[in-house]
Amino acid sequence: MAVQTTGSQAVLPLVTLQSLIDALSITDGNTAGDLTDILLQASQAVTSYLGRPLLIADREERIRIRPGDVQLSLRMAVWPVTGITAVLRDGIPLPIPPDGWDYDVTCGILYPSEAQLWGPGRYILQYRAGWVAPGQMDDGGNSIPSTVPADVRSAVLTTARALYYAQSRDPLLKSESEQGVGSTSWATPDVSSGGLPSDAAALLNRYLPGGFS
Repeated sequence: MAVQTTGSQAVLPLVTLQSLIDALSITDGNTAGDLTDILLQASQAVTSYLGRPLLIADREERIRIRPGDVQLSLRMAVWPVTGITAVLRDGIPLPIPPDGWDYDVTCGILYPSEAQLWGPGRYILQYRAGWVAPGQMDDGGNSIPSTVPADVRSAVLTTARALYYAQSRDPLLKSESEQGVGSTSWATPDVSSGGLPSDAAALLNRYLPGGFS
């Protein structure tokens, strides 16, 4: 089953700039520009680790089931799913079931109607999926409440802090101590977790494919 997904992807940070400023206990407003760049880098690192677009958008996905094969369900590549616009098979729109399409919002699984199977064919799924980032607007220009989960926001902030502190220290240094003052340690990127600090990656594991219980 081959999958191809299209859909615009906004480039926005997954947490607010003020959240990072508060996390770093910064009072100098002159650093806002640098922090915005760091926040975008951290958000992109989290997006890359999860391996799919994260922000809400209209999407179109092509899935092929070869002759002789059947599928219990179709898996959408982006989630959470907020709505399905249409499902086409070999270019023909399928009728919407009386109770609407049966799909798992959390992990993007689309089930066939009336306990059937998805048979051979070339399917096109048109749907809307993703989280709302802080500051995103609807089509009317109105602000939409953010839906980015707390643990994802925490992973972004952890990564952003690591990037921020890495600017002013030896990148191989993980901790330091000063007599009479105390000690300080930093979260450092981990190659095994795609460059994210390991504690940030741990927060995201449930959002990887198959990670939901």
